[in-house]
Amino acid sequence: MTRGTDAFSRLMTAMEDTDPACQDDDRFVLDDQPAHTLVQICRACPVFDLCKEYAAIAKPAGGVWAGRRYVNARGGREGQS
Repeated sequence: MTRGTDAFSRLMTAMEDTDPACQDDDRFVLDDQPAHTLVQICRACPVFDLCKEYAAIAKPAGGVWAGRRYVNARGGREGQS
């Protein structure tokens, strides 16, 4: 397994035991939602550290991860908060 796969696996396992606010909230996947409006929700999340670790390693193609916006690398906005 790669580091990104390992980090994602740890995050998904932790999400099975908790109910993170982002799980059923479209604001975390919509590109027009400013990440700064979601930071407080992310920082209070029980899986914040695992989410941050995964995002730092994998550089997701989109969404808000640990309070940071990730957009397709072709769009040039990776990791903006």
